[in-house]
Amino acid sequence: MCGRFTLHTNQKKLAQAIGLTLPSNYEPDYNIGPGRETIAIAHYNKQSPNCIRMLWGLRTPQNFHINARVETAEHVPRFRESWAEHRCLIPANGFYEWYQDGITKQPYYLYPHSDELCYFAGLWFPPEDDSIATCIILTTEANACVKKIHHRMPLILPRSVHADWLCTSLKKREAQTLTAEVALQSHSVSRRVNSVHNHDNRLIEATNPLSDDQMLLF
Repeated sequence: MCGRFTLHTNQKKLAQAIGLTLPSNYEPDYNIGPGRETIAIAHYNKQSPNCIRMLWGLRTPQNFHINARVETAEHVPRFRESWAEHRCLIPANGFYEWYQDGITKQPYYLYPHSDELCYFAGLWFPPEDDSIATCIILTTEANACVKKIHHRMPLILPRSVHADWLCTSLKKREAQTLTAEVALQSHSVSRRVNSVHNHDNRLIEATNPLSDDQMLLF
């Protein structure tokens, strides 16, 4: 799964990289969690792709969904319509995942080898009133770079297929194959990322788990 990610490129560089105008209230964030606002690229109101604010997470009477499995999303009633009509891309610099050894949970930061953005494939849901749209991230089986840490990862798509994804013509199998080829690097980070109240750039710095500044409290 994907429970936290970063988008910390400054506004000017991010707008240039995406090629779209950003929402005026965009702010870099090193710890985007469920329920927080992020930006997403979508055919909003049937227009050409634009970059808009969305809340990460779909609330239903039974659950709060932040992810959906790409293997089954098109068949799940709450996701079926968005799979067919409302796909989106969520830009990120990287994401966090937690390795569990049965005793502790150690956070890791995973990110592209270059200083480029990655784009999570997602689904979005139109608002029912004057509130903002919501989105979820699609996940798939972890590739070789991620599976040593976790068995799932975000579905990550290269720019060459962005248009196909947004217009819903990209097939599930092809999207999964492309994610399997994504190269990511990783390192352990401070357990400070566990708190959604921490958003500073120190969160993505490499740490030794034995000298983690959270461990020094004990």
